[in-house]
Amino acid sequence: MAVKNSTSAHAKRSRKKAAASSSLIPKFMKNPKTTVALALPIIDSLLVSFIFAYVPYTKIDWDAHMSQVSGFLGGERDYKNLKGDTGPLVYPAGFLNVYSAIQYVTGGQVFPAQILFGILYIINLGIVLLIYVKTDVLLKQHQGRRLQQLLLKRQIVMV
Repeated sequence: MAVKNSTSAHAKRSRKKAAASSSLIPKFMKNPKTTVALALPIIDSLLVSFIFAYVPYTKIDWDAHMSQVSGFLGGERDYKNLKGDTGPLVYPAGFLNVYSAIQYVTGGQVFPAQILFGILYIINLGIVLLIYVKTDVLLKQHQGRRLQQLLLKRQIVMV
């Protein structure tokens, strides 16, 4: 008798777990703020990939930054002597440390740096949307306008 009851209890738990996991997706999709917060980074990732593939990159500051970093890594510490194609270095020392790491990771090449910045952008977007979800900003008045401003601002920066 005890074996039958334990088997029955196990079967009930299994059915309960299966029902909970199958109801998770519809329940999850019924919450608009989480649906939007997950959809936007996916859509934005596709858009960033499209930009990388089809919009030509203009190396306005990249070469200058890499020249300044090379001077810094070469031992130069006087800001007057750290120069690039666009002129003298005007950023703080933290810039040199961060871009030194970026140069190390990317080998100073533009395309890997674009991918790195794209990944950092998507992570940043995810964090911002997580904050929006946790604070219920997405469901308050003018939610569409806020999201449009967020995405347009970021895409203008990317281009």
